[in-house]
Amino acid sequence: MKTGFGYADIHFTHHAWRPLGLWVLTAVVLNILFGTANGYAGDMNYWFDWTNQLQTRGYSELNANYPPLYVHWLWLIAQFETGLHLVVSQDPLLRFLTNTPVLASHAMLLLLLDTLLQRAAVTDRQWNLTIGFAALNPAILLDGPLWGQVDLLFCLMTVTALALLIEARRLAWVFPLLVLAVLTKFQTICVAPLVLPLLWHRRRSKALWLGLLPALVLGVLLLLPYMLTGSLWNMISLAYLKASSMYPYATLNGNNLWFMLGLNSRPDNIFIFDLFEHAAPWQKYFTAKILGIFLCAVWGLGIAISSFRHDDGETHWRNGFLAAVGFFLFLPGMHERYLLPAVVIALCAAARYPRFLLPAICLAALSSINMLFVLHVNGGVVGIANSALTILFAIFAITSARLGRLPWLRWAGSIGLRWWGALAIGIWAIMLCIYLLPMLPDSKGWIDATSLKGRTTSQGWGELQIGNSVDGRVLKVNKLRYASGFGTHATSSITLSIPVGADSFSVLAGIDDESTAGEVEFLVMLDGDTVWRSGPVRSGEAPRKVVLDLHGHKKLDLIVDSLGDMQGDHADWLSPRFHVKR
Repeated sequence: MKTGFGYADIHFTHHAWRPLGLWVLTAVVLNILFGTANGYAGDMNYWFDWTNQLQTRGYSELNANYPPLYVHWLWLIAQFETGLHLVVSQDPLLRFLTNTPVLASHAMLLLLLDTLLQRAAVTDRQWNLTIGFAALNPAILLDGPLWGQVDLLFCLMTVTALALLIEARRLAWVFPLLVLAVLTKFQTICVAPLVLPLLWHRRRSKALWLGLLPALVLGVLLLLPYMLTGSLWNMISLAYLKASSMYPYATLNGNNLWFMLGLNSRPDNIFIFDLFEHAAPWQKYFTAKILGIFLCAVWGLGIAISSFRHDDGETHWRNGFLAAVGFFLFLPGMHERYLLPAVVIALCAAARYPRFLLPAICLAALSSINMLFVLHVNGGVVGIANSALTILFAIFAITSARLGRLPWLRWAGSIGLRWWGALAIGIWAIMLCIYLLPMLPDSKGWIDATSLKGRTTSQGWGELQIGNSVDGRVLKVNKLRYASGFGTHATSSITLSIPVGADSFSVLAGIDDESTAGEVEFLVMLDGDTVWRSGPVRSGEAPRKVVLDLHGHKKLDLIVDSLGDMQGDHADWLSPRFHVKR
């Protein structure tokens, strides 16, 4: 059986040791483990803010500079938490759910690589090196579960479309995949110099053009919520038209040409040749933006010409990751993570042509180093896990041919993918329950006090935060995190109307861990009378718990007394709930 380029398909009827399911499980577990660390909180703030907007206001007033596909996932998260009567907050549950598409994309990338490897004459050792490096890939793990970004989602769609075009198979899927990728992230255009020649070479395929209609329908469906709420133009403007002007810098921590010239975080309208002596008069018109676009266009044109002239798989795959490298290397406004598409494309190139494994490893190393310059990792088990993985991969790379002879590994390879997949889904479900169950009421009839409207507040510093500390961080007291609560600062008061039928109120009160020098006293008042006092509460102490009978009362006040000095008095009212008889 022949491919579109005359290469013979090689299907292995027996694999000595190709445990695809085990590698998929490994990728899933690593995504979960790396998600336990405190990554780049600044970007996580976007997911929280947009999910919170979708929960409270829907699409009509959404102010998000992101294409629609991932925003729809955030909407589903908002509906999920609303259905459970939870307030969206920056907690482990939100981090876990926002990372789920990346986790799924990582697993699906391994399936794509396996498909490509089946079409290449590779040994078991080469197969495991490629799949193993993809499962343990530091760039993918840093960008996704650790950083909190979803770049792998559009990378997977883009590289799958490239694979179908290059291999001339299932071409009806190409346009839908490209539409999905563009509606996930505009950065998909980095492979345009390769896509255009490939479309030209496959132009005689009816299946390719039949895919235009489902691609159009898919695009309309994804844009429909914005159309119905009258916010379509606002989304297009923020996510596409103004995307390049949001970060008007020569580079923003992206280790590329402009970083090398010392232009990191410098405006993209800076005149390049002013940096050098004896610049010619005509050179003064070249800004970083103009010169970067010009260099990227020349690079892309060279790639396009190469792929127009030589319609063979090896050339196309090489041009694919070179196009992504040039996009990162020359264009202004690049970020630390924007080399990831080149890493993913190079992995697929290595699956089809093993000689590309070295470039894939080098690109992954360069991408990882770039991210680590900015990403200050702390918390979780990342350090230990990364060290162990480095050692295991080194051992594996040297001895993989022998490892396949071990009885328990042969057994692992004999288990079907569906069973490993079921185990991976089971682990994901268990972790979801671990994050979710502590946030749910322990019995029916409870109302989260933070969800009630009509409260009045006052405080000595900052603004009242719902589901976060007064500084906007996750609620955390005595090293325990809480999904629901009021983050305030002494001296403060929160007045709530007691719901009809409420017979009791419970709450925990403590100083948030973000403060190391706080000392306050918590008070609860019912209809103006003080019914509970905590006594002095200091930073690092366990929260005080109170349960009050509400019969005959209509108004409840939560008071925080500064006890003199207000410095560091970051006070939290944790899990405040009314119990209502049903």
